[in-house]
Amino acid sequence: MGSSSAGIHWMRLALGAVLTAVCALSVHAIMLQGLGIPVPDMSLLSTGSRYPIQAVATLGLISLWQVASRRSRGSRVPGWVVLSVLASMLTETLIRKPFMEGYCTTAWIFAFVSNLEPVLAVIVSAALIIAVAPKLTSDLRRVAAAMVISALTMFVASPLIAAAMSPLLQAMSNLAPQSEWCTLPYGADVLIPAYLTFAEPVVACFATAALVWDGLSGSRGVRLLQFTLIIVAIKKQLLTPILYALVAKVGVGSALLSEGQFALEAVALAVLTGLTWEWSSGSRPMRNVT
Repeated sequence: MGSSSAGIHWMRLALGAVLTAVCALSVHAIMLQGLGIPVPDMSLLSTGSRYPIQAVATLGLISLWQVASRRSRGSRVPGWVVLSVLASMLTETLIRKPFMEGYCTTAWIFAFVSNLEPVLAVIVSAALIIAVAPKLTSDLRRVAAAMVISALTMFVASPLIAAAMSPLLQAMSNLAPQSEWCTLPYGADVLIPAYLTFAEPVVACFATAALVWDGLSGSRGVRLLQFTLIIVAIKKQLLTPILYALVAKVGVGSALLSEGQFALEAVALAVLTGLTWEWSSGSRPMRNVT
């Protein structure tokens, strides 16, 4: 997988990355604590309603891989690893989610082991994407592949992974969390680790920019829009606010705000990353590549 890191102004990149992390997460933090907008009850979304969300996320990963691998003809194994890691980090399932669960419940071991299931599902999805990506030469094929890969991941791979993990989790049931001490309003003891661990999706977002930026549109505005759509799709926030509003037990406006805080966070992360990358790299993307 190719990358564009030549001529990087590292001080600008570091400053922009820090500002990106603080500003993006603050969107959620301010809406949650400052405005009192509640966290959405995602248990209301059925498996069926989660399927289109997963399909869009898979389409985002397909786009990421195809753009990033355009100038690379090496082994697919490194690309599989990179795609799996980036997808897991962008969705915060590799480090941040299990860390904060362990931190807030003190059930550290159980938190990390139980969160292996979504990571393993991402690994399976990434393998399928890389296997079929060279044949996806049209938008119709990409959409069809995203739907099939998502179905295989959600309805075949994930249940098998859950069944395989079940005996281990049952054996560890004595280590499962009994309570959670992190409660609203959050103080510095929660906010500081929350902001520090937000480095996970920020690093992944900048790594994605390094891989795809020069392969996107030659128009700055279109390029930023393309990058934002890829990131927000992978983070599963393109459709989620709308689908959640359809099933939430509160008004549509309240539901959109509740789930929308995470969508806005994802948009802020993508846009600020793109602007920072443009500012610090001075890259000149190739034209006629999309």
